[in-house]
Amino acid sequence: MLLACFIAILSAASGPVMIKLISDGISGVAMPKDFVFRFLGLGAVSLLTRVGSQHVMMLLTQNAARKMRIRMSQKLVDAPYEKLLSLGRPKLVGILTRDVDGLAHSLEMVPGILTNIVIIVACFSYMAWLSWPLAAVLVVVLVVIVPAFHLLQRYPIRQLEIMRAKMDGLYKHFRGLVEGSRELQLNERRGTQFVQKIITEDANDYRRTAIKALSSYSWVTNAGDMMFYVIIGLMLSLVPLWLPMSAHTMSVMTLLLIYMIGPISACLNFAPAAANANIALGRIEQLDADLVYDRPTEDESEAFQPTGAPLIELRGLTHRYPSAQDDQSFLLGPIDLAIQAGEIVFIAGGNGSGKTTMAMLLLGLFNAESGELRMQGHQIGPANVRAYRQHFSAIFYDFHLFEYLLGYPGDVRESAEQYIERFGLSKKVTVSDNKFSTIDLSSGQRRRLALIMAYLEDKPIYLFDEWAADQDPVFKRIFYTELLPQLQARGKTIIVISHDDSYYHCADRVLSLRQGQLHDLNLAHGKRDTERGSNQGYSPV
Repeated sequence: MLLACFIAILSAASGPVMIKLISDGISGVAMPKDFVFRFLGLGAVSLLTRVGSQHVMMLLTQNAARKMRIRMSQKLVDAPYEKLLSLGRPKLVGILTRDVDGLAHSLEMVPGILTNIVIIVACFSYMAWLSWPLAAVLVVVLVVIVPAFHLLQRYPIRQLEIMRAKMDGLYKHFRGLVEGSRELQLNERRGTQFVQKIITEDANDYRRTAIKALSSYSWVTNAGDMMFYVIIGLMLSLVPLWLPMSAHTMSVMTLLLIYMIGPISACLNFAPAAANANIALGRIEQLDADLVYDRPTEDESEAFQPTGAPLIELRGLTHRYPSAQDDQSFLLGPIDLAIQAGEIVFIAGGNGSGKTTMAMLLLGLFNAESGELRMQGHQIGPANVRAYRQHFSAIFYDFHLFEYLLGYPGDVRESAEQYIERFGLSKKVTVSDNKFSTIDLSSGQRRRLALIMAYLEDKPIYLFDEWAADQDPVFKRIFYTELLPQLQARGKTIIVISHDDSYYHCADRVLSLRQGQLHDLNLAHGKRDTERGSNQGYSPV
């Protein structure tokens, strides 16, 4: 930063010297023999130092932006999942992209602004050397104009803040337009109304706000530029009557004022970029504060040693969340449940019954309002929840598929290729440079790739949320009748959220969630019930 500022000062210092050479030539002052070389040399110095300062500042700001993105990304990984849900995906993505880029772009302009400030100071110093009374008058005029200019900028700055908020809303609609393209194409009336009523209205609202902000800035900046020409006109017409001076001094003063219009305007017009940078910095700092998370120290070497207790145990666990049907809160629980190691447990239930929320509680991604979550008899809390999560591998219904094979101990390429062959994907997917050759596949095939990644993790507990929902009948049968038993034979504990009642016999237990309460669904064809010959019915767990 200091190097960029020093180079910028060198660049600025060459400007007034060039003005003096030009004014001497206009006024008929005897020119030195090496005038041309001096002038060209100063021009070269000005060019090289300007480019140099901007290049140094560009390196600094891009490095700072890179570090900021990496730091914020790590904080996103460490932050509680419920906090990320409350912040919202559009806001998080907007800050990591537009706000960081906007802040970096504004910082890159700092050397140029510093150069212009030095030019202004140097020119006023030269003016004071020529005629200090006139320079003093111009300084007083500038002191009056600058605060007035900033006062007039308050309204455009407020409009810029509103404009940024409206852009977040537009980004949310654009995301819905892309992710919901299938539904919109199946209902053309909905698609047309979504564009015409939702996107168009918000786009018009954004356009009106942007026009207000930018046009008001245009008025303010152009009025500021015109003010300098007014000052030059007044100086040429009134100053000779009050303060007689030679034609040479008057011409030099005029040249200096004309030369300073650009730097002063640049400094004043930097306000929109500075305002945007301030807004971006505020959003980044707010996100940074929202993601403050004191990661507790953990001793994973002694965590969850076998004690003879159930592998996972829920004791009176409750969680309250908004219902999908209305604005009233919905209470899940209290839930009492014990899952033994090596068990296959199915969880069934209607939409909005709390299946996914219960899965989040089991995974330690949601915090319970009351009750206890235990593993091997050890109570799960802030100090060990991160270690607890590492025992799970999960495929969510709305899963995200990473193309890179990350987080595995050692080289898993050979194992990945074997699973790809086994799951019928070898004609479409290969593994190269520790990544899948493509993830642009059908929904069912993407779920198979996700299952491969889960297999490679080799965690002790697996959770599948409606994994077989979009599989063909053949692979659905393979999943329930072959893959799950094979995982169980390897000592894995498996929790499956499923509506495939024709495969409930593959589970050791089938649980059902109804109105926030967990029940044991006793099926005559289930594993346990086949052995004990019980009749179908419901009983609390």
